[in-house]
Amino acid sequence: MTQNNTGLDPAAFDLTCALQPVRRAWRKAAAETVQGADISPSLAAVILMLYRIGTSVPQKILALEVGINAAALVRMLDKGEAAGLLERTDMPEDRRSKAISLLPEGEKLAVKMEEKLVVLRRRLFENIPPDQIRTAVRVLRTLEENSQAVLGEGAFPRR
Repeated sequence: MTQNNTGLDPAAFDLTCALQPVRRAWRKAAAETVQGADISPSLAAVILMLYRIGTSVPQKILALEVGINAAALVRMLDKGEAAGLLERTDMPEDRRSKAISLLPEGEKLAVKMEEKLVVLRRRLFENIPPDQIRTAVRVLRTLEENSQAVLGEGAFPRR
């Protein structure tokens, strides 16, 4: 455990300090794994998130789930539409808001990327027992929920 002078429990300090390096390492490994898709890692993340969430995802929710700002998402959506991978439609209750859906080519690409990521996950988690993985997921989701509660944000329901 890392020494700290924050008054925090050392384990909590270590966990929060590990979040960004782990995220960076995962994103880099995932990007290299799906790089044959002829799209940027950022657009790949958008396509995968759409595939995982489902159809007609509000643009605002998609930005939150992908973890990018709205302006960066608009650029990714422009590229995805130009490539014939996704489409934006007006939301029925608010025509100023857009819903994002994958087109058939986007779904095919997402399936191929997911298949590659399954292989990567097997390799990364091969020496970690499933019960430890489940515990890590519970801890991270609880940390997410607690963080959102502190910020006054609601969580997006997961499938």
